[in-house]
Amino acid sequence: MRGDRNPCRPPHRERPSVPRYDQVDPRPSVDIRKDYPVVSADLKSADVAIVGGGIVGCATALAARRHGLSVALLERGRICGEASSAAGGLICAQYDADHDAPLFRLRVDGRDAFPEFAQLLEELSGQSIGFSSGPTIGLARTHQQRQQLLARVTWQRQAGLDAQFLEPEEARRREPLLPPDLTGAAVYPDGQVDTQRWPPIVHRALLAAGVRVHQGTDVTAVAAGPNPTVQTVRGALHADRIVLATGAWLPHLRPGVPIVPSRGHMLAFDAPHLKLGHILHLPGGSLAQRSHGRIVFGATKERVGFDRRLRAGAVREMLNRALATLPALADCPLASIWTGFRPEPTDGLPLIGRDPRSGCYLATGHHTHGITMSWHTGQLIARLLTNHPPAYPLHPFTPTRLTT
Repeated sequence: MRGDRNPCRPPHRERPSVPRYDQVDPRPSVDIRKDYPVVSADLKSADVAIVGGGIVGCATALAARRHGLSVALLERGRICGEASSAAGGLICAQYDADHDAPLFRLRVDGRDAFPEFAQLLEELSGQSIGFSSGPTIGLARTHQQRQQLLARVTWQRQAGLDAQFLEPEEARRREPLLPPDLTGAAVYPDGQVDTQRWPPIVHRALLAAGVRVHQGTDVTAVAAGPNPTVQTVRGALHADRIVLATGAWLPHLRPGVPIVPSRGHMLAFDAPHLKLGHILHLPGGSLAQRSHGRIVFGATKERVGFDRRLRAGAVREMLNRALATLPALADCPLASIWTGFRPEPTDGLPLIGRDPRSGCYLATGHHTHGITMSWHTGQLIARLLTNHPPAYPLHPFTPTRLTT
């Protein structure tokens, strides 16, 4: 381990709080209202090089700093500029889970850990990331969907989780904008974050924590042998350990890893006069309202490679679903439509751990739940980087299952 002392300060509050950081690598104050420079630091050696500046890579960088490691974060574009800001920002675990499984437990633990991450980002940056916690409502509009919700709530309650089934009248009392053909609903303790607000805030938090951030730095190759090196368009960076958190783009650096891009469409409506009290989950999408009133709806799941173009049929289907769920949206302006690429593993499970073939650590493949599991994943990787046993059974997610 090189140079840096442990940047973690003990909490000074009586209630539990997120450990804060000494500014080991001080930087001038940053005005988050302005664009950041494309390149924000010179290439230097580090204990850990993290390739990929999405929210999973950023969470891993902050967790590694808390363990006292010096960290260089390399991002070919801008921090959280791809899937992390294109996503709907839902911090959800239970709404679509019909049985117990390792991935479900990972999602629940990730959701439960996220408030600490939100507090950490806001303390480091001095800005709100628009995080709010539950509850959320899963909706049923047919008899079959009602029975599915009843079964889902039953087993989750038996597993000791917080879930409640609502009859249509009670659901509409809690959320008056719901349609009249509702057959039932289920309530879960989830949350959301405003992903389009947070890229500059996350960047500022990284700088405050002493992470050396290299934006606009395309990585061309990695070698994690006896002399771990990250080759970039700006030169080479040497590190003791390398973490690949490049999302759907991982196969570009690590051919053979079965990760494919899953394109998702998102819609946004300007609806400040509508007041939603919950995130709404329906078959084929989710609706959530931001603090400024905008309502976002997404998303599709399409394997079309890295094709960013909007598909007219997908937009039409999404509009139909959104309007059927919230008829009042028909009178709202359609503010924007966009697409993003989630990293989808072939077996549906993320890759978290050391890849024995490359020698790198992988942190990707979270598909639709990357934001939910970001801080939990970052902490797991940080423990591995410092030779501590993970505080969670990682066997189902080890990269060896897919990369050997």
